[in-house]
Amino acid sequence: MLSMGLILASMVHADEVQVNRKGYSLQAERQGQGAVAVVFESGFGQAAGTWKDVVADLGNECRCIAYARAGLGKSGTDGKPKTIEQHLQDLAAVMDTLAPDRKVILVGHSYGGLLATEFARAHPERVQGLVLVDPATMDQRHAFKQADGERVLADDKALLSMLPPNMAEDYKLLIAQLDSAATAAPRPLPDVPVALLTSTQVAAEPFVFEETPQGKALWKRQHAALFAGFSRGTHQYFATGHNIHREDPKAVADAIRSVIAASRTGD
Repeated sequence: MLSMGLILASMVHADEVQVNRKGYSLQAERQGQGAVAVVFESGFGQAAGTWKDVVADLGNECRCIAYARAGLGKSGTDGKPKTIEQHLQDLAAVMDTLAPDRKVILVGHSYGGLLATEFARAHPERVQGLVLVDPATMDQRHAFKQADGERVLADDKALLSMLPPNMAEDYKLLIAQLDSAATAAPRPLPDVPVALLTSTQVAAEPFVFEETPQGKALWKRQHAALFAGFSRGTHQYFATGHNIHREDPKAVADAIRSVIAASRTGD
C-alpha cells in the first residue's frame, strides 16, 4: 500500500505559473487539488524544487504552491538585492495569484521560515497556520554575535567568498538588516497553530557557528523562545542537519497535516 501511495503521489501533475512583478517575474509551481492551500518558502539560495519530496508525500491532499524568489531557479530578477519587506511583497503576490481570497498554510525553511513568520505577523488574516522548518529568527544574529562575534564575522566572510555575485549582494543586505537594532525588539505573534521543527545535529567539522556545540545550543534556545510566543502548536526536535525537509520529508509533510487539522478544530 505504501509503494502504491508513493506511485500515485508522483503522478500528481505540477503546473508552472508566472507571477509578474515590476521588472521581473517569479516562477511558481502548483500541484495537487486539495481544499487547503499550502505555500512553501525556501531557504536562502534554494528554489522551489527543494520541497519536491514533501510535496510528493502530500500528493492530492493539499494544493501545494512553491516558488523561487527573485534571481533563483527559473525566476527572473531586476538585478537589485531585495530587502525582507520586498520578499514579503513578492510572497503576497504569489499568494494573490495562486491562492486569492483565502487563507493558507505557510511553510518556511531557514530564511524562508523567517519570511513566513514575518508575513504572518504583518498579515494574520491571510495565514491559516505555520510550519517552520529550522527557521532563522529576526534576532538570532544579535544572540550569535554576543556569543562569538569573531566567528560570526568570519563565517560571513567565508560565505561571501563562495556565493555568486548576485547572491552575495542579497546576503550583504540581509545581514545588514538583521544586525540593525530594530530586529532585537520583541514582536507579537499571530494566534495561529504552528509546528516548529528544530535540527539538533552538531557537525563533526562545523562550517558555520550554528553547527558548533555552542551555536546549536543557542539555536535551540532561539527556537524555544520563538515557540513560546505562540499559544498553540507543537515543537519537535530532529537529529538531522539543517535541511530537515530533505533528510526527513515525511516529518515535514506530517507537520503540515497536523497544522491543517489544528486549524480546522481550533486546537
